[in-house]
Amino acid sequence: MSEAKKTPYYDFHVSQGAKIVDFVGFLMPMQYEGIKKEHMAVRQQAGLFDVAHMGEILFKGEGALDTVNALITNDLNLIPDNHALYTPICYENGGIVDDCIVYKRSASDIMIVVNASNKDKDYKWMLDNYKGVKPIDQSDDWALLALQGPDAEHIMHHAFDADLSSIPGFGLGWINAFGQQIMVARTGYTGEDGFEIFVPTQFASAAYETIMNAGKPHGMVAAGLGARDTLRLEARLWLYGNDIDATTTPLEAGMNFTLKFDNHDFIGRAALLKQKEEGLKRKLVGFKATGKGIPREHFNVLDKMPSDGGRIIGQVTSGTKCPFLNESVGLAYVETAFSKPGTALVAEHDGKCVEIELVKGSFYKRSGK
Repeated sequence: MSEAKKTPYYDFHVSQGAKIVDFVGFLMPMQYEGIKKEHMAVRQQAGLFDVAHMGEILFKGEGALDTVNALITNDLNLIPDNHALYTPICYENGGIVDDCIVYKRSASDIMIVVNASNKDKDYKWMLDNYKGVKPIDQSDDWALLALQGPDAEHIMHHAFDADLSSIPGFGLGWINAFGQQIMVARTGYTGEDGFEIFVPTQFASAAYETIMNAGKPHGMVAAGLGARDTLRLEARLWLYGNDIDATTTPLEAGMNFTLKFDNHDFIGRAALLKQKEEGLKRKLVGFKATGKGIPREHFNVLDKMPSDGGRIIGQVTSGTKCPFLNESVGLAYVETAFSKPGTALVAEHDGKCVEIELVKGSFYKRSGK
């Protein structure tokens, strides 16, 4: 087994007393002073995340847009230059290879950011399936940081004397730092306002120190994987490997807004159209616990209590107690007949039962930009 890798920010994590774990082959901070504190800081001030383990794949040259569009279910023609979009990429059978953010700097300059756990698989899949501009794995060239929270824009101004107020959600911009033009995007994985900063690896230490020094006076904290997971679930964002994978489709997962069937052909289109026509047997739903307990991943979902003859109609894929909402929430696949919001169900594991109610939309919605 190969030795776990370290991101360029590893020494900072250790110096701040982080609990380090092996996450998909990288030594990453699970938490610093505590998941709850880090979660609340992101909701109320800001948190800085090391996301340098993510993968960056570049398509550059004439025809890049058409090349990428054939790989994704969404449509880059729908966004202007210097914008990004969220999309799954699919196998021919409609199963999900990964979910990604695609950054369109121009029609000939496009970067896809993929999940760390899927980086090698995704790159091989792209090499096997691209037609046109060849993908280039640039993952080692970038040390991505994510500054998330309502004070993120203010902190970026203090750190880099940069006015990012004109950058819309999923928009791109540039800051002058370390003698470079560095790309920033108003994207993230927390349901909060914030920026992902594409730091060239050689400037990683300088960037981290600069942002930390600018942010600490404003209540910003370093945040780890634990808070990242509770934040994304509170915002009802998918996690590959839990809520989506090769055995699930974007239709089942509720990603319909990413499926541009009428715009262009893409890998998996025929299978997804067939599934749409035939109807879904299961759907991913959001729930909140109405009884005591926290339904976790792998809990069964029953239509009623076992003592009342309840049968298994699905399974929980993600579940946690959300610090900001102070509620237990989660995601689960259930038979379509039981997927209507307001439906009362039961989550069960090893005889432990928790009553749940299905809810529509995100558990948490921020105000403002």
